[in-house]
Amino acid sequence: MLKYNNLFIILGVVLLLFSCSKMTQGENLEEKSDSDIVKTVSFVVPSFVDGDIGLTKTQLGSDGVSFYWSPNDTVGIYPSSGSQVYFVVEGGEPAKYATFDGGGWSFKLNAEYYSYYPFIGNMYLNREHIPVSYVGQKQIGTTSTSHIGPFDFMYTAATSSSSGSLQFEYSHLSALINVKATLPAGTYTKLAITAPSDAFTTTGYFSLLSSSPAIVATEHSNQIVIDLESITLSAQTMFNVYLLCAPVDLQGVEITVSALNSQRKEYQCKKTPSKAYLAGKRYGLSCDSFTEVPQSMGLIIDDWGDGGDIGGDAD
Repeated sequence: MLKYNNLFIILGVVLLLFSCSKMTQGENLEEKSDSDIVKTVSFVVPSFVDGDIGLTKTQLGSDGVSFYWSPNDTVGIYPSSGSQVYFVVEGGEPAKYATFDGGGWSFKLNAEYYSYYPFIGNMYLNREHIPVSYVGQKQIGTTSTSHIGPFDFMYTAATSSSSGSLQFEYSHLSALINVKATLPAGTYTKLAITAPSDAFTTTGYFSLLSSSPAIVATEHSNQIVIDLESITLSAQTMFNVYLLCAPVDLQGVEITVSALNSQRKEYQCKKTPSKAYLAGKRYGLSCDSFTEVPQSMGLIIDDWGDGGDIGGDAD
C-alpha cells in the first residue's frame, strides 16, 4: 500500500543480509563469504512529476499527499540469472522509511539485479512478461491515496553493487490521473473516464529485460473505472479521485467523466485533454460542471452499481 506526494523520496533501507545454506536459486544468490555479500540495500522511488504545468518536484505537494510503505508491501528482485526472490515490508504502521525482510538471502557483489513492484507471487515468473492490470481500482474516502500502490507498476534497470551497497532506482510505468470532481450532495459509488474508442489498457505486461520497459497491452477498453467507498457529500463539494492508467494519448479527444451515486443517478462532465498522458506523470482533470443524465443516455448499465459490466460510448 503506497501513498504519494510530489516529493523525491529516498527509502534509506539498510538490510543486513546473511548468507544461508538454502540459497540455491541462482549463482547471484548463493552462499558467499562476507567479503562477497552486499550489506546495504536502498530503494529510491521518484514522485509523479506534474504533467500539466511542469513544476519542479520541490514546488509540488500542495495537496499534502504523502508517500508511505505499508506492512506487507512486497517488491520482487531478479538476479541476472535464476529465479526471483521477494522482500516484504515488516510490521508496524505505514511509514516513509521501511525495513524489508530479506528472508536470509544474500546479494553477490558486482552481480546485476532487477527489481519491480508490486510483487507477483510466482517464483518462476518470466521476467520478460510481468503482468499488469488496471481492473479493480477502489478509493475509500475523499482524501485516501492508499489504493494507488497496487496499480503503480514500477521497475528498475539492471543494477550492480559497489563497496557492499546496492541501490534500486525505480521508474513508474503508469500515469496518474487526478480527477477534481465538484458534485452535488450524495453518496458516490463509481467514477469512470470514457473515451470514444478503446484507448485504455485494462491488462498487459512489461519486460524487465527491455532497454526501455513499457506496458504492452493485451486487452483494451473505452473506459477506466474506479469504485468509490465512504464518499458522502452533504452539499456540492469538490473532492479528489486518483486513477492510474497505462500511458495513453488523448490529446484533443473529447472524453466523458461519469459519476454514479447511491440513488443510481449518473452525472457527466465532458473534457478534452490538451496533452498525452505519459508514464511517471500526474495530470489534473477538473470537472466543476456535471450534468445529470438519464440512464438511457448514460454510460452506465443497470447492474453497474452491483459490480456488473459497463458499456456505452462518449457520443
